[in-house]
Amino acid sequence: MHFWIWLALSGGFLVIEILTMSLFFLSFALAALIGALTSALWENSPIQWIGFSIAAVLTLVIIRPIMKKYLFKDKIDSRTGVEALLHAPATAITEITTSAGFIKLNDETWSARSMGAVIPEASMVEVVAINGAVAMVALKNPSLSS
Repeated sequence: MHFWIWLALSGGFLVIEILTMSLFFLSFALAALIGALTSALWENSPIQWIGFSIAAVLTLVIIRPIMKKYLFKDKIDSRTGVEALLHAPATAITEITTSAGFIKLNDETWSARSMGAVIPEASMVEVVAINGAVAMVALKNPSLSS
């Protein structure tokens, strides 16, 4: 094939890749560029197809997994709002009972209620739930405090 046909194939694969964002057709676009290069050097030779095939396999096996790892990586802590506060550590500013108390949570003062036992001042607590503007807390690592 002529090198311009390989270039057209590469462009077509790039358009499909832009539409799908799967990184699958990008491998074929890069392989078609290798086909164009080999076609420019050895016109009407089976080396074009060998170069295309090897480049396609290598990019699919080596480059695609690496690119997927970095481009489509999940954010570990992408929680927002109330979800970001759940299980967050906090410090008891006052004694916390089932009816009253205050904690320091992310450099903010929050009203807090204990989930059971009375929590002494300056204890490390964990936010178990958020009820409106009140954090429901439990003593963090209660087995270590006794």
